[in-house]
Amino acid sequence: MKVGIVNAGNIGLRLAFAWIRLGHEVMLSKDTHQERLRERVQRLALEWDIGEDYIARFKYGSITDAAKFGELVILSAYFPRLAHILKELQKDGITLSGKIVIDTMNPLNVDANFIHYHDLKYMERTSITEEVQRTFPEAILFKAFNSMPATLLEAQKWASGRVPPIIFIGGNASSVGTVRKLIEDTGFKPQFAGYDLNRSGLLERLGILLHLLVEKEYKGNVNVVFDVMEWKA
Repeated sequence: MKVGIVNAGNIGLRLAFAWIRLGHEVMLSKDTHQERLRERVQRLALEWDIGEDYIARFKYGSITDAAKFGELVILSAYFPRLAHILKELQKDGITLSGKIVIDTMNPLNVDANFIHYHDLKYMERTSITEEVQRTFPEAILFKAFNSMPATLLEAQKWASGRVPPIIFIGGNASSVGTVRKLIEDTGFKPQFAGYDLNRSGLLERLGILLHLLVEKEYKGNVNVVFDVMEWKA
């Protein structure tokens, strides 16, 4: 499958490496400092012991190039840059019509001291996914990969059979199976929460609960995820 990653940061690059290993075609992009993207890919490949033959498969382009390239488009913008990126794509004639689009983002803003915080006023009005849907109404839109810290999106670091779930929401009956398989390709367990994107804000609010757990229960350890266990008699 052709995958275009619009703004390949902490989440997008981890997904990209998982998919490139399985033969998917992946184009990476950044909205700023594109020249640094290849350097970061090289550093991560060295850190994760990924061979040159894999990283040579990556394609690179602008955010518009990536949106055009992908049958699947990953929207993984830095939240303070989201409005700019959506406008840039629209300006370049991008509609994402008929494409599967996965929004991985949380409404994390940054203050003058570069401290991140959840934008509660934004979350009262809307969700990122709903904003993307309004911008690209013809896209087949999903929310996924936002319910755990990016550093935990490396399935090989988890014990066999004990990887956490990736909760996803959105799309339609003909696209859910594709997204389920793509999540499985990253090494994680897909858990579908329905088609209604008006409920996508619930996934974004999980981030607030996670941060409270980190602070109150886990003594600042950010390596916390939600797990849904099924008991069978």
